[in-house]
Amino acid sequence: MIPLRTPAARGTLLLLLTGMLATASLIPFMGVYIVQELGQEPLMISVYAVTTLTLTLLVNRNFGERIDRGDRIAPLLMTSMGAFSIGLCVMLMTRNFWVLPIVCSPLFALANGAVSTMYSFGRLSAERYGWDIAQFNSYLRATASLAWMIAPAFAFSVAGGLGNRAVPVVALVMAGVWALLFWRVMPMDFAKALDPVDDTGAAIAKPDPLPAIWLAAAVCLLFALAHSATSMALPLFFLEEVGLPKFAPGLAFSVKTGVEIVAILSTPMLMRVFGIRRCLMMAGAVALLAFVTLAQTRGLPGLVIGAALEGLYYGTFAAVGLLFVQGFANGRMGRATSLYMNSLFLGGLIASPMMGAIAQFLSFQAVIYSSIVWALGALALLFAMRSHKIAAVEG
Repeated sequence: MIPLRTPAARGTLLLLLTGMLATASLIPFMGVYIVQELGQEPLMISVYAVTTLTLTLLVNRNFGERIDRGDRIAPLLMTSMGAFSIGLCVMLMTRNFWVLPIVCSPLFALANGAVSTMYSFGRLSAERYGWDIAQFNSYLRATASLAWMIAPAFAFSVAGGLGNRAVPVVALVMAGVWALLFWRVMPMDFAKALDPVDDTGAAIAKPDPLPAIWLAAAVCLLFALAHSATSMALPLFFLEEVGLPKFAPGLAFSVKTGVEIVAILSTPMLMRVFGIRRCLMMAGAVALLAFVTLAQTRGLPGLVIGAALEGLYYGTFAAVGLLFVQGFANGRMGRATSLYMNSLFLGGLIASPMMGAIAQFLSFQAVIYSSIVWALGALALLFAMRSHKIAAVEG
């Protein structure tokens, strides 16, 4: 069944879009808020970020396990929405930096759990209602990319026009819209199907995910590490080492995100022809070409080509990576989804200090070249996993 023909599918995508617009308007702005509004040194950004990301890993795992136990999904999303709103209120009530890592980080980590929960909800909904799983997954990922294309630029525009403290206020308003839509479209009793029972009426134990799921997560971690390191290094590489105009990083981000969305929506067709593993290997091959092109950029034409290649490879990975990990879930879809999300967060967590160290002792260009190593590692793992069977994803 084509997902977008059903109100439930449209409501799920709209709920994901609204939630990610709210959270994505705040996440990239926190560094500016800490330095400019709270008057802290840039090092304090890392203190906040490491605390939040570490707690997010724990939240994603907990939420995934609860989904697999058959807990209702609506209360998990309510927890995320409530924590996000309370964290924003705390931000607005104090100018003490240490309140952020001590109080706000746990709250925003709970809010970050909404993304993994929504991906699990989308997959379980597709299975229950007979939607095309690969196609609906591409809609979920394209929706997430669309939110990230809109929200950060909007947040910085608000800060430029109304001041830094206006950003959490706007995010709080958006959280209110998120909550209203939640009450409108979210089925309150939705949960994973009950476990089968034996002759005595006792629940049959859930199988563990297949061992290969850890290799699949490692593939995603390497892709995330390469992407995060390059994304963090590119703006300073363009401005400091190449000497491009100040609008260059924004142009690259726009081109990359636009191509990424097109790639995400096109990938289901490619998966039907080549399969999940080959699509990931194609993404890795394009990633190598993208990193070489970006590292050799000396003008705007090279920037546009490199950004388009980056969007092509990452869009393909974004559409396929989650299905790849879920293909080894063995029925533990919540666990698999949280493991996938944690691989992305962990990639970002590792990439930040790694990028700083390489740039400090070598250059920002060297950071981009280092991403070739991680992409090659992902390709090597994919080749090593060629004998592992991936579960089908047809609706």
